[in-house]
Amino acid sequence: MKRIISYSLLLLLISGLGVSVSAQSGAVYNHLVSTLRKTQEQYPQEKVYLHFDKPYYVAGETIWFKAYLFDASYHTLDSASRVLYVDLIHSATGKVVLQKKLKSSGVASGDFQLPDTLSADTYHVRAYTQYMRNFSENLFFEKSIKIFQDSPSTGNPEFTSEMPSSVATISFFPEGGNLVENIESRVAFKARNKKGQGFDVEGFVLDNLKDTVASFHSVHLGMGVFNIKPVAGKSYTAFIKKGDGSYFSQMLPKAQGAGYTITVDNVTFKDKIRLFVQNSSPATTSQELPIIIQQRGKVCMVLKGSSSEKSFTVNIPRTQIPDDGITQITLFSSEGKPLAERLIFVEQNKQLHVKVKSKNSQYNTRGKTELELEVTDAEGKPVKGSFSMAVTDVAQVQHEPFAEDIQTYLLLNSDVREEVSGKNYTQLTGNIEQPRYYFESSNANRLWYLDLLMMTQGWRRFNWNQMLGNTMPELKYDIEDGLTIKGKALRPNGKVSENINLSLMMVKPNTDPVFKTVLVDASGNFKYSSLNFTDSTEAYLQVLKGSGTRNISINLDEGLDLYWSTPLQIPKDIRYPDEKGFEFFLRKTREALTIEKNDILNKTQELKEVTVSAKREVIDNRNLYIRASNTLKINESICVGAFNVLQMISGRIPGVQVYSNGERTYTVYIFGQGSVALKATPLFLLDGLQVSLEVINNLTPCEIEKVDVLKGVDAGIYGVLGGNGVLSFLSRTSNVNNVNRIKFAPAGVKVVKLLGYAMEREFESPQYIEAKPQHVNPDYRSTIFWKSNIVTNHEGKASITYFNSDNRGKMRVQVEGVSHSGRIGVANFQYEVK
Repeated sequence: MKRIISYSLLLLLISGLGVSVSAQSGAVYNHLVSTLRKTQEQYPQEKVYLHFDKPYYVAGETIWFKAYLFDASYHTLDSASRVLYVDLIHSATGKVVLQKKLKSSGVASGDFQLPDTLSADTYHVRAYTQYMRNFSENLFFEKSIKIFQDSPSTGNPEFTSEMPSSVATISFFPEGGNLVENIESRVAFKARNKKGQGFDVEGFVLDNLKDTVASFHSVHLGMGVFNIKPVAGKSYTAFIKKGDGSYFSQMLPKAQGAGYTITVDNVTFKDKIRLFVQNSSPATTSQELPIIIQQRGKVCMVLKGSSSEKSFTVNIPRTQIPDDGITQITLFSSEGKPLAERLIFVEQNKQLHVKVKSKNSQYNTRGKTELELEVTDAEGKPVKGSFSMAVTDVAQVQHEPFAEDIQTYLLLNSDVREEVSGKNYTQLTGNIEQPRYYFESSNANRLWYLDLLMMTQGWRRFNWNQMLGNTMPELKYDIEDGLTIKGKALRPNGKVSENINLSLMMVKPNTDPVFKTVLVDASGNFKYSSLNFTDSTEAYLQVLKGSGTRNISINLDEGLDLYWSTPLQIPKDIRYPDEKGFEFFLRKTREALTIEKNDILNKTQELKEVTVSAKREVIDNRNLYIRASNTLKINESICVGAFNVLQMISGRIPGVQVYSNGERTYTVYIFGQGSVALKATPLFLLDGLQVSLEVINNLTPCEIEKVDVLKGVDAGIYGVLGGNGVLSFLSRTSNVNNVNRIKFAPAGVKVVKLLGYAMEREFESPQYIEAKPQHVNPDYRSTIFWKSNIVTNHEGKASITYFNSDNRGKMRVQVEGVSHSGRIGVANFQYEVK
């Protein structure tokens, strides 16, 4: 973990600016900087971003996405957390409909195959790590997605491109945090309609004597600003004009009797940021006021003012801000308490330059498209990195104007949120609307509007009051470097047995088995960490033999990884600019899903007509081994009359010796393994899973289908556990392809199916190189191409090839990604198919 600027370096920086530092103020500075350092080191944070192939879907389609996991302060790809959770949540109920666990190395690819029965509605996709659950839900990645049904009669949400015609709520934000009597201040505001969208308004402010003291109107997405100088003894009310011409009123925040205000000019000067501080507090002895400028928890500068001055100005060189992004300017009291704070956005232009170049002179339906990705840094040097690309049909997939991307999310949405309160909302927060607007250089007023946006953000990732008040959360959830299985092992009376060892065996065909043993703690808790398995995998837990372990029950914390909660994001509706294009998307997607279903049905029918003359080899999924050294097949003549399984096999398998130690007590050895002399017993398996000799001895003999003996090389697959040979018992009642071992699990044994990492699937893109039977079907897919694992080489380049569909018109190419050093970049490119 990188460290923030050291205190001694900060003092040198202050000295270089000609600012003296007293011993008392130095102690305050030291405390504040140390608090930031402690927060960075003890509570490091993460950010997750997902890039999707398109913004809305039809039930039955696949949502394709790529996940990027970052260190929150430095924006480098984070590989500390190796497990990433992605939930698909029904917004109306808060229910997690689907969940994927992705294996992350900083990036991960995933998808949701939507059931065709999924109800048409608004859904949320939410992504987070287990460690992120220690902090606010506002730190999770969230995105609203519309899912439609393929038939107009199945309850699709009403199509609309119109905004509600009236304001629903308005919030006022005094610059710096508070209004102060007898000091003129700026007040920013944000108005919203009932769908949470910015709504343009106008109005005026009256004092309690009905005198007009200010008028206002919004300039961008419901945001605006006005000046006001509060007077002692007066209150102020804003009157906001509604769509029907009437007005509703709302009180402005009450002014403080005395205090500090700050005003920031982040637009006028290219080389510096100007900070104006005003003070109406009674005159006292002169005390130094620390001013800390920090970006994503990293200290950029530490300056000072004086409490004896009624106003002063501070210049902040832009060169002192290390990176693009949100920067916090906080004025503190001489005791180190926050007095006023202002967010600004600093644009240093240090992000990647991503270009999409085409090798095609023209584009034809079902023709090959060859694109080249070229990525350079701010200095024009080639960059290695990881990128994802989505190609969509513009007529069908209509993105929201200035929609979110990896750059806007990391630099804006992940660090600040809008806070909404009022009669239509209750403590809701939401993503910034049309964030890309503020990054497009062609928008003339974008920097002024971006500064206005910073004045209307009520929630921020780094909160001084929380950090200084020692109210940081308890870290209940660890950083996961792999999958986890945990639970409790207790006696039936709920008490704990001491020094219990619990073994874990995980079995999956065509993969190496997993064997682990842990010690159950004094409270009965156990935990297996750093596991690595995919899809549905069978796990077998067993209390190892010892005193007081006969009746131990094992209970897993099942569902612990699921995080059930109603999302807090404002449910902004997706606006579609072209109803005709949307109807085209719905109709063509319906046709494509019908063709896909018919293809699956036809293939199923064709398979039923196939006659197999050769003898089919049955693959027994219970076995990890390919062959056995010896095998005993059990029939009625062998099992009938046997008291137990061990007595049944005694003397029937070459190399296996069964000794009776008394009534129903046996010891088993396998010759040829050196085990007889060492008095070491073999590994016992029941339908592929490790069990104790006691479990085998309690089986009914005629339940066994066959017994395999493994020794030497054949037993090598089980490693050290198979060093004394292996006795594998395979039951009749267990289906070879759908093993159910729970029936045989006595006390002290637990058999469960666990869901591991999601298997990565590849987007199926037709290859129209040569004619194939399926090519007779029409091809009007809305996502033309999706690729999540594009890696640029040492020249900063990567080549991408795919085939167009039957769609004519414009195709949109969107590229997003990150360099190995944490720089981010996006690119958009269009071409036309004729």
